Amino acid sequence: MKEPTKPRRRWVMPLLFISLSLNLLVVGAIVGRSFAPDDHRGNRDRVPGALRSVIGEPFVRALEPDDRRALVEDVRREARKIRENRESLRGRFETFLTALRADPFVAEDVKRLLQEQRQVAQGRQELGETLLLNRLTEMDAAARAAYADRLEKSLKALRRR
Repeated sequence: MKEPTKPRRRWVMPLLFISLSLNLLVVGAIVGRSFAPDDHRGNRDRVPGALRSVIGEPFVRALEPDDRRALVEDVRREARKIRENRESLRGRFETFLTALRADPFVAEDVKRLLQEQRQVAQGRQELGETLLLNRLTEMDAAARAAYADRLEKSLKALRRR
């Protein structure tokens, strides 16, 4: 006597395929992250955006973790100035785009806007330099020398890229 056949479940194979694909995706992400260069791992050396916007990343990365945290706090205290600076740059950029599209094009207007943007950006850079200098001034000679060594190493690594 013939055994009754079980109905075929057509949804099982696609479900298994999707499950396998998702598992491979997760494993690939984990393996990829473990082999990624250090500056793409989101490790403890990651420099917060607000800090990066006023001080060059190599200068911040070369700081000891405690000094970096203190510098982050210094930047947070200046957040209002940084935000105003960013908003000013954004507004000037919109004006710049309008001047670029103007017909007739007035080169002097664009030149003036570029100079204003440079001054605003320079103000942000000066703020970052002041904050970094304050932090460096608080270090003793040995700590500054160690900072200089780390900074030199970091800059050499950047040049090799």
